[in-house]
Amino acid sequence: MSDQRRRRPPDTLRPAGELLAGVLAQLGLTDRLREQQALARWPELVGPEIASRSRALRIREGVLYVQVTSAAWSQELRFLKARILAGYDEALAPGLVKDIRFTQH
Repeated sequence: MSDQRRRRPPDTLRPAGELLAGVLAQLGLTDRLREQQALARWPELVGPEIASRSRALRIREGVLYVQVTSAAWSQELRFLKARILAGYDEALAPGLVKDIRFTQH
């Protein structure tokens, strides 16, 4: 078999990311992947000072649960909640994170 017959025409090749996105969608995992991205991007979205005093734990039904080091930081982050939510809407998908709840450890 010649090389020409074994190769796919360029118009049928798709980037690996596109193929992976299709597989995730077929498996119903697209939302879960976005949620994991939201958790991973917490430090980037809130900055190093807040990230050193908090940790994004999980997302359930659009609610991001964040563990903070103290009641004072919990209160501070409540004041910043609207800004953080706007950051998530801009960085990821609007409405992915609808609310944030802060807990102390």
